[in-house]
Amino acid sequence: MVSEEHEDNLLHEALLCLKGLCTTDLALQKLREIADVLFPALIGMLFDEEHKGPSEFTTRQIIINLLCMYIQVHSQTLTTNASFSVTHLSAAPKENLKPRARTILGYLADPKKPESDRPHNFLLEMHQLRPYRVWCREVVNVTKEVFWIFLHHLNVIALPKEEATSPTRAFSFEIGSYGSRHFPKARPPVPAAPYVGGVEWDATNYLSSHLDLLNGLIASLPTVEERNALRDELRASGWEKVMGTTLRTCKEKFYSAVHDGLRTWIAAAVEDDWVVADVRMGPKEEKISSPRKSPGKRKADEAPKLEAPKIGLDKLSLGLGGGGNGAGAELVAMPAGGIGVVDDWL
Repeated sequence: MVSEEHEDNLLHEALLCLKGLCTTDLALQKLREIADVLFPALIGMLFDEEHKGPSEFTTRQIIINLLCMYIQVHSQTLTTNASFSVTHLSAAPKENLKPRARTILGYLADPKKPESDRPHNFLLEMHQLRPYRVWCREVVNVTKEVFWIFLHHLNVIALPKEEATSPTRAFSFEIGSYGSRHFPKARPPVPAAPYVGGVEWDATNYLSSHLDLLNGLIASLPTVEERNALRDELRASGWEKVMGTTLRTCKEKFYSAVHDGLRTWIAAAVEDDWVVADVRMGPKEEKISSPRKSPGKRKADEAPKLEAPKIGLDKLSLGLGGGGNGAGAELVAMPAGGIGVVDDWL
């Protein structure tokens, strides 16, 4: 255990050094040269099914921060607010944002299966693409670790307002109006409070860094069609479900970074005419699970009634009228379909 903690601490300090170095042009150039080796290895630690990667949320958050920093090209002064991970993505020229976003999405996508394990092509054509299930699972696993804070199910994420952005949220952006409005913004420092610094605080900051990366990647795509195609893949991978059913339900007063990320996602989606109701208010009940109705009280089953076979009495003559009417025997139809003889018993 001591050895594992020591290794995690070394990794944490090494990642911090790498993050600090990446504020220079030369370091960013070197980062681009080793990106195809470095980032898959770091993401592999995050998404490891056996949880062999770093256990601390603060260490895991640095990896997501580095992914965000990779999109930039020119150095720019970083914010001192450690909770914000996409401060300077705007440093990348417009023409570089899309290929960089696609590259990072490739790192985050599920590992491809070997050719021998893949289904036939005609099955793949009918299959709904879910390329980011592993990424979504990482977020879901964090929510399960701090499940007790996601209990405010009546929360509703507000729609964007028409009013101008606050001066404290102003952000210089050079890739167009859409990115200027919907790229993640720098958050003001949070004053000291009893809830700051606990495991819930670290977990929700880590979750908000994933939302910032998600929003930054969407805002980096230039057309509505490309952005909505990415949203469709993310929704199929489970992202909208975890945002609407879980992330939405943490308390905004304590974990405002998560709600800020959700508001950014909703504002961008609304502008692209994407349906946001499930994220704003949670999926409808029937979408989550069909509630079983308790069966009504049943009446006691009645005992079966045995009815006597019906015999055509109009064909039965017993000779009760006296005299010669009906004297003797007469053929009648029996219940079983046979012919019987009724004797004159008078």
